Parts: sequence; structure tokens; C-alpha cells
Amino acid sequence: MKRKLLSGMLVFGMGLALAGCGSAGSGTGEKAQADENGNYLVNGSFEEADFTGWEVTNIDDVTEELDIYTRDTDSYEGAQSLHFYSGTNEVNFTAEQTVSGLEEGSYKLTGHIQGEAAGDENASVYFYAVIDGEEIRADASLDGYVNWYTAELSGLNVTDGEITVGVSVTTAPGGWGTIDDITLVKEP
Repeated sequence: MKRKLLSGMLVFGMGLALAGCGSAGSGTGEKAQADENGNYLVNGSFEEADFTGWEVTNIDDVTEELDIYTRDTDSYEGAQSLHFYSGTNEVNFTAEQTVSGLEEGSYKLTGHIQGEAAGDENASVYFYAVIDGEEIRADASLDGYVNWYTAELSGLNVTDGEITVGVSVTTAPGGWGTIDDITLVKEP
């Protein structure tokens, strides 16, 4: 009896651990599922309490604050967003998600970002998609508090069922902002 219970708990725990590994679809031929709005990304509006669905990389561990922010005034959609800030260090991070099991066809990536680059004229802010090893970018900018910049990449031609999408932000100390409502939808 104890073995069955322990075995069941182990299987359940492994399932939970795999649930938030930063990808949608299983890579085993399982078809990717879109939400009610047609979005194939998991937690695209960051409404989960953690980074569920996303692989967030704080490059060189320099970004001082990189978390889920709960304040609807700083969100494009809903009450939470991906928040970043550094006072004494530069901001340098990526957040990405791989979706597998997609139907062949054309997709569109849309993302929203707001904040300040702390006067950094060399700030690098962009959304991206990786298909068949090729990265395609849509530049974005930090234009001030709640001045949302919307970046779009359309015509993303998926032929092998997989795409990686993400956002990259690099800016000087003092840079801050939030990212929200990232969507990947199939184009008609």
C-alpha cells in the first residue's frame, strides 16, 4: 500500500515538474492547443504567480528585479505582467517559450512592452521568433510609463510544427518596465 501511494506521488510530482518547463506541446507528436482567444502560448499574459510556460534568463545575473508584477495599471491585459528593473546594474534578460505540435502554416507573434531605458540610446529591446534555426526580430522601444509599444511579427511560416518566441531587453542601469500579453496566433 505504501509503495503504491509513494509511486503515485512520485508520478504526480514529476508531472507537475514537467508542466512548467517553458514549452507548449509535448514534442511527442501531440498537437499544440490554443486558448479561447487562439493563443498558442502558455501564460502569455503572465497571469500565473510565476513564470509558468516561460524560460526566463537573467543574463550574467545583472538584472536586479525580474519577476511577476501584480498591478493592473502596469499591465496591458489583466492584473499581472513580467516586470524588470535595475538601479545599479544594467538590465539584460530574455524570456522565451517553445511551442511544438503546431499545424503547418503562417503565424503571427504580438507582444507589448512599456517602461524607460534610462536615457540609454544603445538600448536593445525586441521580440523574436526562431524557426528552423533562423531568428526573426521585431524591434521595440521603451517609451515611458504606460506608453505601450506593440511589436508584431507576421508571416511566421511554421513547417516542422515548432517555433520558439521571446523577448530580449538590454539597457543601462536605471532601466525598468513591464512586458505583457504576448500572443502567437495562426493567421487565416
